[in-house]
Amino acid sequence: MFRRLLPLTVVCTLLAAGVARSTTVIPPSFDALVSAAGTIFFGEVMNIRSDWESTPNGRAIITFVTFRVEEVWKGNVGVVTQLEFLGGTIGEIGMKVEGMPTFHMGQRDVLFVGTETHAVSPLVGFMHGRMRVERDTVSGVDRVRTFDGRALGSVAQLGPQRAAPSLASITPMRLTDLEAAVRSRVSAARQR
Repeated sequence: MFRRLLPLTVVCTLLAAGVARSTTVIPPSFDALVSAAGTIFFGEVMNIRSDWESTPNGRAIITFVTFRVEEVWKGNVGVVTQLEFLGGTIGEIGMKVEGMPTFHMGQRDVLFVGTETHAVSPLVGFMHGRMRVERDTVSGVDRVRTFDGRALGSVAQLGPQRAAPSLASITPMRLTDLEAAVRSRVSAARQR
């Protein structure tokens, strides 16, 4: 069995290495996130599965993440939607794409989904199109964090000019404030 897994592992490693070199992404501004997204929704992860898929470069592991959609802020999507991400794990075989968001059952996120089909990541700005939503245990308010868990105090902090130091002392913005900012930007774009 080891002899059969070794070539497959080498192929997956080479595929991931080719993709990993291309995952350096300039963080998009809030306006760029909203305008490039075909769909923006808030939802909860309800299923995650990885499968082998044929791609133009050969077989690869694709992870399918299914979301229960709580609110749609832009575009159209059903009450349940599924997104596909390159990489994942099947049994003892893994394929990792550096910077690819990973999801866990029950997580809640705001997702800025691009219009490209069959992309390495369906999210605008690769990983930047994911904002984590966490409930504040003291106040019960839903708060927003960046894809990597840093506090997001306002949408002005998004983009290439964002300060790199830890923003641990900043209270994350409310989910309702992010929703208002997105809806305002979508409305303004329609009026042009």
